[in-house]
Order: sequence, then structure tokens, then C-alpha cells
Amino acid sequence: MKNKALTTLMFCLIFCLMLATATAFADYKALPCDSDSDGKLTKAEAMEAVCEYMLNESMPLKDVKDAAYVYKIWGGEPKTLTDSTGREFTMYRPVSRIVTTNPDNSRIVIALGELDKLVSTDECTVGSSVLPREKDVKLAPKAWEQLQIYGGGQLDELPVTNTRKEIDYETIAMLKPDLVLDTRWYDRSELIEERIDCPCCAAGADFVFEDNMEHIRLIAKIFDKEERGEELISYLRSQIDMVKEISDKIPEEERPVVYFAPRGAKKGFYDEVEGRDFTRTEAFYEPLNVAGGINVAKDVQGDEINVSPEQIVAWNPDVIFVAWSWNASPTEETGVDFVMQTPEMADVNAVKNSQVFSCVYPYSRGTPFDRSMLNMLYMAKCMYPEQFKDISMEEYGNELYKQILGVDGMFSEMMESWIFLKNVV
Repeated sequence: MKNKALTTLMFCLIFCLMLATATAFADYKALPCDSDSDGKLTKAEAMEAVCEYMLNESMPLKDVKDAAYVYKIWGGEPKTLTDSTGREFTMYRPVSRIVTTNPDNSRIVIALGELDKLVSTDECTVGSSVLPREKDVKLAPKAWEQLQIYGGGQLDELPVTNTRKEIDYETIAMLKPDLVLDTRWYDRSELIEERIDCPCCAAGADFVFEDNMEHIRLIAKIFDKEERGEELISYLRSQIDMVKEISDKIPEEERPVVYFAPRGAKKGFYDEVEGRDFTRTEAFYEPLNVAGGINVAKDVQGDEINVSPEQIVAWNPDVIFVAWSWNASPTEETGVDFVMQTPEMADVNAVKNSQVFSCVYPYSRGTPFDRSMLNMLYMAKCMYPEQFKDISMEEYGNELYKQILGVDGMFSEMMESWIFLKNVV
């Protein structure tokens, strides 16, 4: 922890020294080089800024670059967008320095090819939420090497400026981001804008593929990378359609009833601290629906659903999926072991017929859409091995991460640690 804190401090000091030669930024709610402050940057104002810079006067180069961008790309006006909470935010400069506070947003920034603009992030982005690792061991080392941050170095070398709920406002302010990309779980956008003096966008999605696509579309608009965003969306939709083309042909009466334990089963039936265990489930998990399963909890109301073991037995699911912990060791007892060895579950159809499977842990300080995409095909192959035998899980996973993170062979590396995935290659 001391080394990480020292690295972060040194990074901030160096970055601030780089900015020291430039004139302090004006109010972020003002266009650069808008000399008459009328909220409209004209060609004359942009040209005047260029002349001032070329004549070695006091105009900072960043202001000139930003003004040229605003005039050329935005038509000389601020850019206003609506975030995932329905709140409007306005940008007066293009984003060349961004801070993310959760991995779902970091992942999309990387997918859009903007990793070099990320100046700090959260503990999970540099941990195991974007690229897999088990404590200090990187499970896909080649992928870590391929994702280089600005100035060189790997993703985990970025400064960490927030944890799950706490934000280091002072350090982020020192880094002078053009925008903070925050999670939508906390109502703090106004506070972030006030303390850091830059726009804030709250963005995110649930386990709904169309929401994931809107999430991508929103961040693409921030960077003016709509074309790249639509390419990624088109790819994801094609993969969903590929699975649906097969699963949609399966008659309703032949579809298995499924119990999904997204929090795994490390705590057994009940975790007194957070209730995260085998009896926690989701009423709606679209990857399971697309794969052709019938969610036994689909009619249960609520966001965080805990059911009793007796209810699971009463449901009598044909198939059970238990999430494999992201950091689980291949040698430790799995959730599948727990379910198969627990007397209370002995008469459940899924147990009697050995239809209890591990699956990809679907959370990671958010609802990562890459894991949803993996589970979609994986669940389909578990439930309908014959129908999906011609689709290679390994090829699918490698192409998925190539599209999202731009890295080669990442899924093949992951499979060496997530050994359950090898069962449906």
C-alpha cells in the first residue's frame, strides 16, 4: 500500500509540474478563447487565439487546441449530453484527461481507444475488474502488457483516487481532468463538479443488453467516437443474435427451469454480513434468457433478492448456475461442490441429474457487459450442448476481448485459471 501511495503522489507531483507552465484554467463552464464570453466561439476568436500563441504571448497551447476542436467539431458551442440518470451535463472543452470511478466506465473508455486519456481511476479498475488477476498474480499477463497507459506502464500503475464509496477529491482536482465519469449508484454528480471544477457524467447499466449499448453510446458521444461506439454495439448485437438464432428455436416446454446464484456459495446458504451467498439471486438476468433458460425467480419483486433454501427446493430447478469467484483458486471447493454435497439440495432435479454448473461471476463493482456476454454463450452451451457444439467458447471469448479491449488471446489465458470454462470449449 505504501508503494502504491508513493507512486500516486509522485505521479500527481510530476503532472502538476507539467501544468505549471500553463496559465491556470478558467471556470470550466466557459469555452476556451471565447474572448467576449458570449458562449459562442467564432472563427475570429479562434484565429485570434492562434495568433496570440504564435506571437509568444500569454495564450496556453492547450487553450488553442481546445478552441480549435470546439470550433471545428462542435460548431463553436458547448456540448450538452444526458447521462444515465437523466441529468444533463455540459462540456466546454474536449476530453483529453478523464477520471473514472468504476470499472464499467473504464472498460468502455478502453474499448473506445481512449486509455491514454485516463489520468486516474478506482481501485477495482487497477485490480481485477477489467483484466483478471488473483491478488498479485496477473492471470492474463499478455493482455496486461498490451494495455499500455499514457507514458508507458500497465493499467495497475494508474493512480487510484477512489474506493467503493470514498473519493479523493483533492488529488483528482490536482490532476485537472476535463471530465469525471462516475457511477450512477450515488447521487454525487453536483458535488463532484463543485469540488473538482469539471463536468461529471454518471453512467452505467444493469443486466440488460440494450442498456449496455446505450451506456457505450453515451461514452462514445463524450469522446466524439460515435463511429467506434456503433461498431462495438453492432458486434455485440451480432453475437446476441447468433445465440438467439439457436435458442429461439427451442420450444418453451423443452427449456430448463434455472436457478442462478450470481454471488456464488462461499458462505453457504447465508452470509450474515451482506446476504451474499447461494440464496441471493437475480429476478432478471438477460444472458440467461437469451441462452434459453427460464429463470425460476422471474416473478420475484425487488432488486436484491434473497430466498430461503426451502424456496429453492420448492422451485426444483432443472439447472443451477453458481458463480465462480473471480479470485477463486482452482484447488479450493467451488459453489458446485457445495450444492452437490448439501443434503438439503439432494432431491432437487439439477442435483439428481448433475446439472449444476459454475459460471462467470457477473459482478465486479458493477455489471460488466463482457462477463454478461461470456455467460450468455457459456450458459447456452451448458444447457444445450448439442445445439451449440459448433460454436467454440474459446474462439468466441478471444474475439470478444479483441473487440472490447483490443488484446489478443486473453480468453485463452483466462481459461487456464477459470478451469470450468474448459468444460464447454
